[in-house]
Amino acid sequence: MKKLMMFVMLVMVFTFNLGLPQASAQLSDGTHSIKYQVNKPESNSVSIANDYFVKPAKVTVKNGTATVQITLKNSKWITKFQPPGGATVVSEDKAADTRIVQFTVKDLTKPVVTSMKIDIDDINYHHEYSVALVFDAVSTEGSAAPKTNDVKASTNSAAESQVPNPQTSDTTPYLLIVALVGSAFLLYRKKLQSKTEGQ
Repeated sequence: MKKLMMFVMLVMVFTFNLGLPQASAQLSDGTHSIKYQVNKPESNSVSIANDYFVKPAKVTVKNGTATVQITLKNSKWITKFQPPGGATVVSEDKAADTRIVQFTVKDLTKPVVTSMKIDIDDINYHHEYSVALVFDAVSTEGSAAPKTNDVKASTNSAAESQVPNPQTSDTTPYLLIVALVGSAFLLYRKKLQSKTEGQ
């Protein structure tokens, strides 16, 4: 009975691992255009601050370290933008009220928790909070970043082009469910057989 249970557990683990996507999140050296989202920290919920950022990010990878450039909208309202290790301002367009900031990230698969402060004097809004920058590095492997820094051009092209919905690994839960139901059935059947043999 113990051998059977061990065998069933081994089959379940093997089946579950086969069903999981085995994607590499490491980007090759070069410049990439990476989609990202601004979430509430330690959550999958989108932060209201997501609207302050122009997508996608420009990521330059060299020797495994990613240098990320993102464009902030309503730049004069964002008085603090502090990712781990700090950020530098690459350029600023006061007329468009945007600025491009740059910072380094060691692992794009993990959320980058960033401290922000928003100051809007007209409505007496002054708040500091944290957000999590979540990068989608897997689906953009090998894509080149746009060479223009014109925020208006990138915003217009993003609005006009439809991004295809990437195929997800939606069969993984079904494999796990089938494996669990099958093993439960085998265990029940074995237990029922042992009871009938014992009578």
